[in-house]
Amino acid sequence: MRKLQSAHGGKDGGTRSGNIEEDDVNLQITRKLEEKIKKAGGKVILTRSEDKDLASEQTDNRKKEDMKKRMEIMNGEQVDVFLSIHLNAYPDTNVKGAQVFYKADDQMSETFAKIVQKHLKQATGSGMEIKKGDYYILNNAKNIGILVECGFLSNPDDRDNLVKKSYQEKIAQALYDSIREYFRILDE
Repeated sequence: MRKLQSAHGGKDGGTRSGNIEEDDVNLQITRKLEEKIKKAGGKVILTRSEDKDLASEQTDNRKKEDMKKRMEIMNGEQVDVFLSIHLNAYPDTNVKGAQVFYKADDQMSETFAKIVQKHLKQATGSGMEIKKGDYYILNNAKNIGILVECGFLSNPDDRDNLVKKSYQEKIAQALYDSIREYFRILDE
């Protein structure tokens, strides 16, 4: 069972550039990847399938409850690996490229991150390298997983590409190929 997290959603749109919101692009890439995995006979658990967060309406802290519920799904027994799909932004608009983050001191997640970064470099030309990530999602993960920044909305070239269906398809294919390679290695 694979687990895909389309980051943000609902009132938390993530980073934005003009009328382009991170959560919308994340979900489009996630749905393309989900389709590929299911077509190959795999199973997928999504944290969201529409523009909604996981918090209840009466909560005092939507972000905290949303993250807690996402972690419950991601740490579930049926999850083999998880991918948390995001877009990045940075004050220096020259910074661009897809980048993968993994939990420190987690060798399996680091191995998975290396495979994903390799495929993203081949597909998108990204010059980025994997990094240890100090993120709530990674720090609280019990299962193998990574956080994937598919590109920078703050960079004009990345932004133009990220809204194109063909480029989203390219990223989804790179993620799918990475998952297949990772599980082939485990089976050896």
